[in-house]
Amino acid sequence: MLIVKQAAERACVSEGLIRQWIREGTLPHFRLGAKGKRGKIVIAVEDLDGVLAAFKVIKAEPEPRKAPAPQKLPSAFRHLRIT
Repeated sequence: MLIVKQAAERACVSEGLIRQWIREGTLPHFRLGAKGKRGKIVIAVEDLDGVLAAFKVIKAEPEPRKAPAPQKLPSAFRHLRIT
């Protein structure tokens, strides 16, 4: 189990981002402490690793470029040549 500061260090992000993920429901957590008190937020290592794995970015292959489609000129400009 990790506290917010430890989770932030492990994930190489700010404590604020960890708290944001908790607020959004992205990162599961527990609160330890007396009933009616705020308690200490703790996060399971497996849950943090799962969230980080979901955010991994995979390099995508770029799509091949296509030549632009020829444009038709309005009839008012048909006397001009495009070279």
